[in-house]
Amino acid sequence: MNLHFLGGAMEIGGSCIYIRIAGRGILLDSGIRQTATKDPIPDFRTVQEQGGVDAVIISHAHMDHIGTLPIISKAYPNARIYMTAMTAELTRVLLYDSLKIMKYREDEIPHYSEQDVLAMLGRVHPIGYQTPFPIFDKFTLTFYPAGHIAGAACVYLVTEEGSLFYSGDFSAFPQRTIEGIRIPRLRPDAAIVETTYGNRLHSNRMVEERRLVELVRECVGQKKKILIPVFALGRAQEVLLILRAAIQNQEIPSVPVYVDGMVRDINTIYTRNPIYLKNALGRRIFKGNEPFYTKEIQPVAPTQKREELLSGQEPVILVSSSGMLTGGPSAQYARFLASREDACIIITGYQDEESPGRQLLNLLEETKERKLTIDGCTLPVKCRIEQVGLSAHGDKSEIVALLEQLSSRRVFLVHGNRDAIDELGNELAAEDYRRQIYLPECGQEYEVLLHNKRKQLTYVPSHTMQMQKEFTAEGAKRLWDYWREHYQGKIFPVSQIAQIWYGRAVTDDQILQNMQETLMGSPYFTPNVRRLFLFEANTPEAVAEATAPRELTIQELEQRVQKAFPGYEYRKLSYYPDKREVWMQFDYPDSIDAEGFRKSADIFCTSSDWKIQVSPSMNHSAAALLLTVLLGDRIAKTSYYQDKKYYSVTLTGNGGDDMVSEAAEKFREATGWTLLVNGQTADAAGRGTADAVMQRSGTAGLPEDFFVPRDIQTEMAEQNLAFFCIDQTFEELPHRPDKKSLKSDQEGKYLELAFVSPMIGRQYQDELQGLADQIGWRIHIADKVNQNMLFQTVQMLCMKCGITLLKNPSYLPERKSVQLKTNGLEDEGQRRRVKEEFLRQTGCDCIFSI
Repeated sequence: MNLHFLGGAMEIGGSCIYIRIAGRGILLDSGIRQTATKDPIPDFRTVQEQGGVDAVIISHAHMDHIGTLPIISKAYPNARIYMTAMTAELTRVLLYDSLKIMKYREDEIPHYSEQDVLAMLGRVHPIGYQTPFPIFDKFTLTFYPAGHIAGAACVYLVTEEGSLFYSGDFSAFPQRTIEGIRIPRLRPDAAIVETTYGNRLHSNRMVEERRLVELVRECVGQKKKILIPVFALGRAQEVLLILRAAIQNQEIPSVPVYVDGMVRDINTIYTRNPIYLKNALGRRIFKGNEPFYTKEIQPVAPTQKREELLSGQEPVILVSSSGMLTGGPSAQYARFLASREDACIIITGYQDEESPGRQLLNLLEETKERKLTIDGCTLPVKCRIEQVGLSAHGDKSEIVALLEQLSSRRVFLVHGNRDAIDELGNELAAEDYRRQIYLPECGQEYEVLLHNKRKQLTYVPSHTMQMQKEFTAEGAKRLWDYWREHYQGKIFPVSQIAQIWYGRAVTDDQILQNMQETLMGSPYFTPNVRRLFLFEANTPEAVAEATAPRELTIQELEQRVQKAFPGYEYRKLSYYPDKREVWMQFDYPDSIDAEGFRKSADIFCTSSDWKIQVSPSMNHSAAALLLTVLLGDRIAKTSYYQDKKYYSVTLTGNGGDDMVSEAAEKFREATGWTLLVNGQTADAAGRGTADAVMQRSGTAGLPEDFFVPRDIQTEMAEQNLAFFCIDQTFEELPHRPDKKSLKSDQEGKYLELAFVSPMIGRQYQDELQGLADQIGWRIHIADKVNQNMLFQTVQMLCMKCGITLLKNPSYLPERKSVQLKTNGLEDEGQRRRVKEEFLRQTGCDCIFSI
């Protein structure tokens, strides 16, 4: 076994270790140095000289462990890259952010291109925890939870020539997002262990969290602006959960908390991967709840101006990357706040010696002239500076405990500064003369000669079911009975459960993935309270409760609607449990075949014991879009009349009667409504002029979107009372007016209600007509859209669905739509979710372009 330390030895950054073992070249991590005084790239020349790379194994997704992956992967395209699924998602986000940063540094040549990143991501092979995987013949890789951040893994390699343990970055204590390191009894011949804090003991985690809360409360009481620079991955999520709990428990006043930088993207990845999180947090996500954001804690929209967040007199809290103030929005906020006495900057993590964050910490004891150089600018420092220890690295006691558990005779200490490594190394060597302690430096090679390899402990289940068929939901009861008979009270990872079921070791990813999904949805099994990737058998009482007859969930009801109404393209379902009714909303409910719908409704009622109805309201934004498609840009004005079910359009220009007649027929077929063009039906056999139709309906001369009291004797309510009635009417409805205004025209005063868009207002015609009858006022729906609200809404939806916008949205007034430009990496399902939810919230469409 030959070990080559290419980076991350006697330093923090650029972690990269090359191993020659069992005839293979293995790379453990491929990080980058993020300091200006050192070469950022590890010594890859050694890799070439020693025979190249057959596989790359990544411990976790911090840039000092993944930052040069595209470079080494491009050089060795046949080498598979192994990491956890969570690390794979985080790697994609961080490397694309790195591309963006390199793009804006015009004086530097980028280390790699977007195509290099895409190609590298295609070579990633995700592996779950505690699942031994044969990466080569007689060469097994197993990941174990390392703590530190979500998805982080300790690496265990077992080969014919010996075994190796690599800790990556680890932490033993549980955090709010994840549990600490969890490894079984292993028997490595050699161990490579991080020593970031090899000469320090951490303070109690709960004490430090309490101190952070007390600092924030004190600063809020003094109306200070608070900046908490955080590492976007790991530390940010911890800080947000601490603040969220403190606000909910009223330990901190309810003040705005703004989340900025890459933290927003990482939060989305955490939400998509609950199985890698702490049980309580994961279950919150499984139930559909938002884990990080509340009404107080909100992400900063890309269109928001950061100066405006700090412009008021009231206190605010800013949680932003980067954690060392080396870039990102946190550096901008620091420039605004450093010279202000009404500000406080709270440092929560490791600070590189050359970073602006380290400069601030060095000022803690300075009482005279205090200055900070950031982004090339030197500023006087008048703000308050504090430090809170929320480190996610193991301290000296945790490192020693890990080494005691591993009991390896050959120990290599890496990922620490020289003082930490020297101090810990000397102590370890003095404690046990049999232990060989190595303190490697970058560029050094070590040959590990193993005369007697340690015998490995392999899992062999005492009882197996020897099943020949695939594990499915139907087999869960049988497995549960067997489990309770032979393994009462035991917990297992999916790989060992598969071994019990099949009677043999299973390495096929798809089989293990299917088994995990089946176990997650089974009433017979539950993820372990502390480790979601381990499963335990439920008690008979829990199974009885889970399998008892119950009410259908909303998701199950929707599935039954889809099964009973194939081909019906409904827009939305609304549920009324007290009536046991489902209402289907269509763009054009009047065009539905009533007889066909009745037959499908009978099928649905039989299968669900719920009734189903069709909402009579037309989607007028869809109708307006259809008219644009049919008649083009000739439309000068559009009106519609709900009672008589017809649209009236005024066209510019002359001619085209055949085209107009064809458009009217297509409009009627699609919507079930009549179309009048320039005051006439397009068909001579139609109902005549618009005036004649309006005279028959009693609404002659009615302007668009006006609601007039039907009883002209109704006395007009006092204005404030009228506004109060409007607020009461919309209090329980999904949408509310953004603005209420007093207007006047030739007929007198009227009330105008502005919604996020007029299409939303038109969804409440019945309510608005009822209000007009009640308060005696004419009511008008404003014809303008709230573009800022549209942009904020669509940006939030894209963020939640993991879609990256390359530029700010733009509004297309002629189409009542918002146009979005993305990097094209999202799938159709992500786009559909954004479009559907955006239409529901705003009544407008969104158009994606790449």
